[in-house]
Amino acid sequence: MDVVFYIPGVILLVTAVFKLSSMGGSWRDPLMVSSSAVLVVGACVCILSAPPTISVVNELVGIANFSAPLVYSGMSALSASYLVLMIAWRGGEPGRVAHASRLVVYVYGLVIIGIVALFTLADVPVERTRDLDTYYATTPYMREMILLYLISHTAATAALAGMCLGWLRKVRDLTRQGLTLIAVGVLFDLSYQFAKYLAIGARWSGRDWDFLSTSVSPPLVAVAGVTVAAGFALPRVGPSVADNLRAWRRYRLLRPLWLEMRDLRTPVADTHWWDLPVVRLVQQEITILDGVLVCSPHFDDEVRRAARSAVRDAAPATTPAPVPAASRPPGGRTPPDHAEIVAEAAMLAAARVRVAAGPDADLPAEPGRLRSVAQPHLMVELAQALASSPVVAEARQRAARQKVRHD
Repeated sequence: MDVVFYIPGVILLVTAVFKLSSMGGSWRDPLMVSSSAVLVVGACVCILSAPPTISVVNELVGIANFSAPLVYSGMSALSASYLVLMIAWRGGEPGRVAHASRLVVYVYGLVIIGIVALFTLADVPVERTRDLDTYYATTPYMREMILLYLISHTAATAALAGMCLGWLRKVRDLTRQGLTLIAVGVLFDLSYQFAKYLAIGARWSGRDWDFLSTSVSPPLVAVAGVTVAAGFALPRVGPSVADNLRAWRRYRLLRPLWLEMRDLRTPVADTHWWDLPVVRLVQQEITILDGVLVCSPHFDDEVRRAARSAVRDAAPATTPAPVPAASRPPGGRTPPDHAEIVAEAAMLAAARVRVAAGPDADLPAEPGRLRSVAQPHLMVELAQALASSPVVAEARQRAARQKVRHD
């Protein structure tokens, strides 16, 4: 059951690390800093709320149930952070935004002071790591502390829901998706609070509904925390994540072409395991283009024509489908067909073999041109042809045999 607390805490912490690593020069951007702070505070609250962590903190401090005001203060700070971030996110007149943000900070600062003061006055000698809310539901001062936390949290959730729903119809794309996630998280959070209120109310009336607080509410608040934090992070992190996913896919697809070219020039820069895919892709493409430049004097149009004829002779005689307008390159030109891509891959593979033969290798009288590397999507097709086409493999073997005869 404890993983219910640790898993969302780790998820939020990892997300915060990725977000901080992608901030670059954005440290002065209030939205970036605020959203990162929400992720870090949320991760800390989740981890501190776990019963094993509660026991460790209480033992280290030497005060029974010291974790209670710590966790409740953290939750109150998180509630305030959500409201401040939503206010900044929506924007508006700078003076009004600053005033509203300060008001939230003042109110929840007083809530945190109240939580600490009430805990100091309460007599709670028995450590409770899982059912503190219900065990001390009727204890003077502790009862008030629990209610203060819950009511302030409910007020923050209601305010967040109102701002979210009021803005949802006015935005599109990632902002709308982020707001939708926040709205879903708010529903889970309200369910968590409802379960807590029912369990505490049952204690006041002499009933035992503790399972609502100990078993039902933890997974609800865990899902709420992750979902709301993800909603705030999505518009800021989403584009970067999408760019890196696309870069990683392209990086993998270009690998066969990179393997052919990587030894022809000194690498532009060393890559590390922590480099983002967009960085690795840029270095990979530079290596490829440098390698193609080295091979270019050895491009033989005879190899290209032979390979193109071999592909077309092997293909069934069908009428090619028209190329969709969205797939055509700028200027309305029809992109090269598959046979042309394979032919260029064969010419490149043969040229790579000739480069390996050294400076004494025969050069064609009029070197050909490799057009596919000038367009990103054609470069991927070229890489795939290098890796899988039997026509390319035959051209490479033929060039190798000519090299042996030359030697």
